Amino acid sequence: MVIKTELAAVSVVVPAYQEAASIVEALTRLSTVLQTTDRDYEIIVVTDGCTDDTAELARKIGLPHLTVLEYAQNQGKGYALRYGFARTAHPLVSFIDGDLDLDPAVLPAFFALLDSGAADVVVGSKVHPESQVSYPLKRRIASRVFRLATRLATGLNLGDTQTGIKAMRRDLVAPLIARCTATGFAFDLELLAALSDHGAQVVEAPVILNFDFTSTIRISSALGAFADLAKVSAHRRYLRRLEARAGSSL
Repeated sequence: MVIKTELAAVSVVVPAYQEAASIVEALTRLSTVLQTTDRDYEIIVVTDGCTDDTAELARKIGLPHLTVLEYAQNQGKGYALRYGFARTAHPLVSFIDGDLDLDPAVLPAFFALLDSGAADVVVGSKVHPESQVSYPLKRRIASRVFRLATRLATGLNLGDTQTGIKAMRRDLVAPLIARCTATGFAFDLELLAALSDHGAQVVEAPVILNFDFTSTIRISSALGAFADLAKVSAHRRYLRRLEARAGSSL
C-alpha cells in the first residue's frame, strides 16, 4: 500500500497597487495553479492604499481561501509584503506580484525545492538559463547595472534579487523579516541580505515573464533604487556591528 505524504500548506501573499485592470485574471490564474498542487493554501491580497477598484474586484471573484486586506495610505511594496506575511498561517509562504507579468505556473517547482530540503528560500530569477523572459532591452540593461551594483555593495551572490516571485519556509524567514525596515522595492534586497547573513540556503529558479511594458524607466526611479541600495547596505553594516559587539561581550 502506498502512503501518500501530506504536502506542506502554503500562504501566497499578493501585493497590489492600482491593479484593477489585471487583478481578476491574475488571482484566477494563481488559484488554478494552487488547486493543482494537492496542498492546503490561502491567498492573501494586500491592496496597498489603492484608490481604484482593486480590492472590490478581488473580493467579487469569490475564490475559496482568498482574503483581501487593505489600508488607506500607500506604503510601498515592502510594507505590503511584510503586512501580508505577518498574517499568513501556513509553513510555506510565497510572494507574487499582483499584475500579470509573472506566471504562477512555476510555483509548484518552487514548493518542491522547499519540500525536498534543497532550499530554504527560492528566488525567481530573470537571468536563470531556463527562464522564459520577454523583457525590453532598456530594462535588461538597467537590471544588469543594478545587479552589478547590488553585488558590489552587498556581496550577495545572486543573479537577480528583484523579480517579484519567491517562496520560503515561514519559520526561518519570520524572525528576519521582522527586522527589515525597507518599505519600498528595496525590501527584497534587505530580506535576502539578512537571509544570506544567517546562512539560509537561497536558490534561484526559472521564471516565465511577459512584461507588458506599461511603465517607463524614469531618472528619479533609478536614483531611488540606488538610494535604497545604499540604505540597505548601511543598515546591514549597522546590524553586523551590533551582532559583533554582542558576541564580543559574551
